[in-house]
Amino acid sequence: MINLVVLDNQTHRNMRISAARPTSENAEVNAVSVVPREFPRLLAHYPIFFTKNTESGRFEPAALLGFQRQENLFFMGGRWDAAYVPLQIQRQPFSLIPRRPNDSEGKPASLDVAIDLSCKTVQTQEGERLFLEDGQPTKFLQGITSILSALVTGAKEGYAFTGRLAELDLIEPVRIDIEFVDGSETKLQGLYWIAAAALKALPAAQLAELRDREFLEWMYFQMASIAHVSGLVARKNRLLSGVTAPTRPEPHRADPV
Repeated sequence: MINLVVLDNQTHRNMRISAARPTSENAEVNAVSVVPREFPRLLAHYPIFFTKNTESGRFEPAALLGFQRQENLFFMGGRWDAAYVPLQIQRQPFSLIPRRPNDSEGKPASLDVAIDLSCKTVQTQEGERLFLEDGQPTKFLQGITSILSALVTGAKEGYAFTGRLAELDLIEPVRIDIEFVDGSETKLQGLYWIAAAALKALPAAQLAELRDREFLEWMYFQMASIAHVSGLVARKNRLLSGVTAPTRPEPHRADPV
């Protein structure tokens, strides 16, 4: 059970975070939310799609990690098998929570750094310290707060990005049909990607707007990342066949819905 508490330099002065990160506690997911400014680094490894939040109706970018629930094909043998780990994974076991209400009505709620004490990486014997003897944050903790800040800023940018794409009908659903080496099949649904035909037909003025807001660049990153679906299939096939050496990426069929 999650046990989030606000981080305090007195109460948690001796707390440490295990160097063995990420762990199965937070890595066993088949997709992870990402922010647009991660796209250049994500592009080297992961297929990026959009998912739709069932509560808000907003589109959110996500990196696909596996084909089944809790299947992360990049986390094998207790280690992450890619040069770049998405920020949402890197930040664990930390998060931001709203500060208790104060008298500043009408102003955005302040956020506090919180830690999940239920995570196995939280300990007092070994690992990265959070605070120095004088109570100041260590470089490790400063790095975590930078990641959390990037995620807050990135979420705002991401919603502006996907919101504008939705207004221009530049996001469309896609279904991906895959057959694995053992004959089993899967159909990936609930995913969205850039509507290439609509993008091609977009007027010059709107293209310029997307370019000036960096949205066009992010769109191209997302479109290029789809090539990694084949690599993800190859990872799954190696797992199914017990082969550890890399194999040639397998074909798949992806069609707009």
